Amino acid sequence: MMTEYLPALIWSLSAFACLYIAKRRALRITAIRAILVTFLGPLAIPCVLAARPGMHG
Repeated sequence: MMTEYLPALIWSLSAFACLYIAKRRALRITAIRAILVTFLGPLAIPCVLAARPGMHG
């Protein structure tokens, strides 16, 4: 029943986590990064953590 939706739930929660981490680290959210988050799912979290914040100026 509900187990069919579990992977989609995990995928969606990881996308929200990536966006939250990116905002907290002051990363620019570009279209390329959004597509990577969509395709990589939970594997995108380490990519967001490894990304360097851009220069503000």
